[in-house]
Amino acid sequence: MALENLRDSFDTSQLLRLVDRLDVCLVELGGITSIRDELLRLHAMALTLIDGTVPTVPAENACVWETAESMRLDLESLSLWIRDAQLMTAPLRGLAPHGGA
Repeated sequence: MALENLRDSFDTSQLLRLVDRLDVCLVELGGITSIRDELLRLHAMALTLIDGTVPTVPAENACVWETAESMRLDLESLSLWIRDAQLMTAPLRGLAPHGGA
């Protein structure tokens, strides 16, 4: 029954559009490696500011709050995509056999 309903209503091309949107989002953010590097840089800045540790990574005259805000915006963009992906894939999760998943 669930499969029949999906055949009538689910547009599989939306999954390809989801992949395209992820690609665009990651390009705008500089890729996963860039997000990771930015988070490590924010950690180093916070460690220096809060714990008084000698910086191990140059801060390039950046302010911790500006870096944190930039990180928040990047993560917000990614989380919007994640929420959309969860909504778009939800109907497919409904195909799980009873007692499974």
